[in-house]
Amino acid sequence: MRQIVPAQPALQPFVKSFWFLDLAKGSGVPLAMPPVPEQCLYFYPKSLPLPFDADGKPITAYDNIIAGQSVSGGQKLLVPDHYCMFKVLFQPSGFYRLFGTPMTLFADIVVETTAVLGNPVNGLREQIANAEGFADMVAATEAFLLKQMAKSKIDRLPIDAVLRQADFYQFSLDQLAADACLSTRQFERKFLERTGVSPKIYQRVVRFNQALKLKDATPHKKWIDITYACGYFDQMHLLRDFRQFTGNTPTYFDFDNALIY
Repeated sequence: MRQIVPAQPALQPFVKSFWFLDLAKGSGVPLAMPPVPEQCLYFYPKSLPLPFDADGKPITAYDNIIAGQSVSGGQKLLVPDHYCMFKVLFQPSGFYRLFGTPMTLFADIVVETTAVLGNPVNGLREQIANAEGFADMVAATEAFLLKQMAKSKIDRLPIDAVLRQADFYQFSLDQLAADACLSTRQFERKFLERTGVSPKIYQRVVRFNQALKLKDATPHKKWIDITYACGYFDQMHLLRDFRQFTGNTPTYFDFDNALIY
């Protein structure tokens, strides 16, 4: 069972949505995890997922994690039986604005949430673990985030609206900085603290994610068409991103066993 609901209006400047996945039977096959342009809190009230790095080495799993912006390729995830996942999907600058913690601390890694945010989130973790269903998980999380929002001291800036543009990757750095009413250097600094990565890397992740989604939705479409539809200069440009973000090439990438959304 999979469910997704948007955050309530008061939280939407910070949180996009809440995700819920409950599976009685796991995949049995490690799933590829190409980078997705997102920052999240994950909670696993039942069985823990089994993550692996690009070399096949197990990564320590926790039942509550902060997942910053990923840029590494080749990581995989084995979904166990009795798997339950609850995810808080933030706006691109939402976590930073709510908690005041620079996202550079979480770039390309996962960290146990309770080790960073302490006892308050530990209480939320227990509420999620004891919740009767998705609606109760959302209610508990929104109450927690609303309290945090009341304490937040980081005001919304034009850069926060710029970051939420769906076609972000199509614009030059100078244009994005101008839209954010900042110099290029100021834009890069504020971008880093909000996302954990540079604007150029983030643009590449967003564009690559669009290419994967387009190919997954239309398998008959040729890569050359996807290349230009997603704003790549040529196929070598796409191939470079493919190798960095998946550790593979388009020909050998297993779309049937990959997390693409």
